[in-house]
Amino acid sequence: MTKLEKKRFDGIYALPAFPLVLVTVERNIMTAAAFSFFSFDPPCVMVGIRPENLTFELITEKGEFGINLPSKEQLEAVRLCGSVSGRSTNKFVQAGLTPQKGNVISSFLIAECPVSLECRVVHQVPFRGSHVWFVGEIEAVQIKEGYQRDQALMYWLGEYRGVGEVVFRVERK
Repeated sequence: MTKLEKKRFDGIYALPAFPLVLVTVERNIMTAAAFSFFSFDPPCVMVGIRPENLTFELITEKGEFGINLPSKEQLEAVRLCGSVSGRSTNKFVQAGLTPQKGNVISSFLIAECPVSLECRVVHQVPFRGSHVWFVGEIEAVQIKEGYQRDQALMYWLGEYRGVGEVVFRVERK
């Protein structure tokens, strides 16, 4: 098999889907696909946030955030939380989600999500690109009984996916 030379941006299109998360800080929710594992010891994750977002301001101010993994059944709430601003909308109310107090952080988590991680910011990675990365050490975890990783919702370049299936595809314009 011969590899073909492509443009740099084509490398991004070649990547597989990423876990889609709902980031919570205070009473705000933001849908994020720029999310990744960072470290096993200490256990850390990282999330990329655009500086113009309310979530960026709140994480910078509070030094904490929640990572909530939605299921495929929560697709409409995920889409809503990614399409309206928390500056003018109470996304918990609008999306029909229940705020749940964290055990360690003061920000709310999402009761309906099968997995919630409570994170404290340990590092902020400024970059000249579109996102600033926040590395959060996982301080507490709640996982609903019976949860399996293949129930997670993933996203990449307009496609919402389950493991091995496209759940919803955004039409490109």
